Amino acid sequence: MTKWYLDKDSKVPLYLQLKDQIKYHISTGGLQQNEQLPAVNKLAKELTINFETVRKAYKELEKEGLISMQRAKGTLVTLDKGAPPFGPANAHGPEPAPERWVYNAVSALLAKGVPPEQVRAAVSRSMEEAFAAHKERFVIFTECNPLQVHDIAVQLKSILEEDVRPVLLEDLENEISGLAADEKRLRAIVTTGFHLNDVRAALGGRQIDVQILITNMSPESRRKIDEIGTDRRFGFICRDKESIPLYNDLLRGEFGKKIKLVSTCLGDSEGVESILRSVDILLVTPPVLREVKRICPANLPVFNVFDRVDPMSLRVLKDRISRGSA
Repeated sequence: MTKWYLDKDSKVPLYLQLKDQIKYHISTGGLQQNEQLPAVNKLAKELTINFETVRKAYKELEKEGLISMQRAKGTLVTLDKGAPPFGPANAHGPEPAPERWVYNAVSALLAKGVPPEQVRAAVSRSMEEAFAAHKERFVIFTECNPLQVHDIAVQLKSILEEDVRPVLLEDLENEISGLAADEKRLRAIVTTGFHLNDVRAALGGRQIDVQILITNMSPESRRKIDEIGTDRRFGFICRDKESIPLYNDLLRGEFGKKIKLVSTCLGDSEGVESILRSVDILLVTPPVLREVKRICPANLPVFNVFDRVDPMSLRVLKDRISRGSA
């Protein structure tokens, strides 16, 4: 069950805190596709805030394509950006097999009186052009740290069977601007949910498909931590101080409320030094992994809390990109 937390002493507006928290849970898989969010009034009561605050957060998330507020069904997580090509899937039964699309096109040409030999030649030319165009198309994966952007791009290339280019988030705007006339070859930009707004800002209004991946802790890492013992002292280091309450909530959900946990951000040098001296297990986020490994003791186990791409998220992404090429 998703837990909600707002810092009413913070200068950050409550609706922004709630909005960012929901995006966080979507990005980490805490909230899944089509999962229902609490009703506006119910969540407002739970957090003891005005219902308009919840409504404003929901409305902004809906504009970003992450949720859908539906009168009959409530508020649902919807990572899709609109209906798939050719209308909603299964709206009138199963989608026709690929050969039926070809059959229908050929039948339409024949019905217009186009001679069979011309139809064969047109189909052959169209196939060659389509295959050539498909081979030239590519996907961009973007993230804020070099290690993750490279590793996940390699993984996506294997899964999607597409040309996947790794691009650092800070370079994305220049990369897109440099495409110019070749922009149509770009099938989609993929990122983790943490950077969805950053990617859309870099696009500057360009109509390019943006998809997100969910990352979380791998079973292998969790197994190693269990072997060390979840009753040991945990340290956690991330990039942004503002994210610490959300991460603390996630980690307590993962390892239990009684976890012995102390957290800080990489910019807090005294806090980092204290953690490195006093904990038995160190947890970090991808953007700080390389720097933390450089300064931490050799005998301190370090685990990336987002070291794998969720398999279901990969399958959903492959399906969406495949549909987008139809």
